[in-house]
Amino acid sequence: MRILSVLLLLCGVIMASGCQQERTPSKAASTFEAIPETIQKEQIASTYEVTDATTSSTQISKKAPEVSVPAYGLQISQTYTAQADIGARYDPTEVSGVGPVFEVNKGDAFRILAAQDDYVQVESQDLRGWIPAFYFNKEAANIHTEAPYDMIFAKEVPVSSAPGQQAKEPHLDLWAGKVVLIKKSYADWVAVRIVQYDAEYGADMWVPKSSLHVYDPANAKEGRLAVHSTIYDEHGQIKGEEWVNSVFIQAETQIDKIGTVYQIIGPGGQIGYIRVKDFIPNPFIDN
Repeated sequence: MRILSVLLLLCGVIMASGCQQERTPSKAASTFEAIPETIQKEQIASTYEVTDATTSSTQISKKAPEVSVPAYGLQISQTYTAQADIGARYDPTEVSGVGPVFEVNKGDAFRILAAQDDYVQVESQDLRGWIPAFYFNKEAANIHTEAPYDMIFAKEVPVSSAPGQQAKEPHLDLWAGKVVLIKKSYADWVAVRIVQYDAEYGADMWVPKSSLHVYDPANAKEGRLAVHSTIYDEHGQIKGEEWVNSVFIQAETQIDKIGTVYQIIGPGGQIGYIRVKDFIPNPFIDN
């Protein structure tokens, strides 16, 4: 009996050892499989969203890509015909004084490359620019081109990328008294052109006509410096810094030994004072 018990005990030890050897490779295999999964999650973090389940396991699901859909039923990679003239921008969110990338003429056909807000990106002879999607809509054919004339903002007003749309030009300083040039109209809206850093900005910016006054030099607060103008500081001392047109009148005041002056502000926030006679009340007029 003692010999039989010893034999049974030895068999049990051998069987237990075999089972342990079978379980060990399985555990090692599951650990080996988890390593590339971790690496994979790091590699696709920008494309996939990792979600932890209530269990200890990890699930990976695709993140929905951000897609901007063009307005007015336009589609990416499709070709459309412009219904009105417009200057293409470098960036739909910025206003620059360098002028348009290229001019879009009524009847020109363009393929839509991308969309952002109410703008679409198009290409012309290897140049890419952004224009409002409205200009591919049939309603844009009702935009009328007129002989240029000046008007003045009666109040600060939001500016739109196309007639009737929400404001898309948050970085513009279109204060009351700013002089604008009108070349186009659509119903009760007009497209204004402005002088931005000594250059006329060519892109259309639309405002309700009711927000404007007829141009009157006496009411114009934006203009240019006359040739050989002298810029003073608040103490009447001549300022040596260079000024860039256009300038905007902030106030009318008095400086001893000089008399009545305009306090002006220029591009970049420059502040100075000039004699009233040195102010030309229209930024579109050359000296």
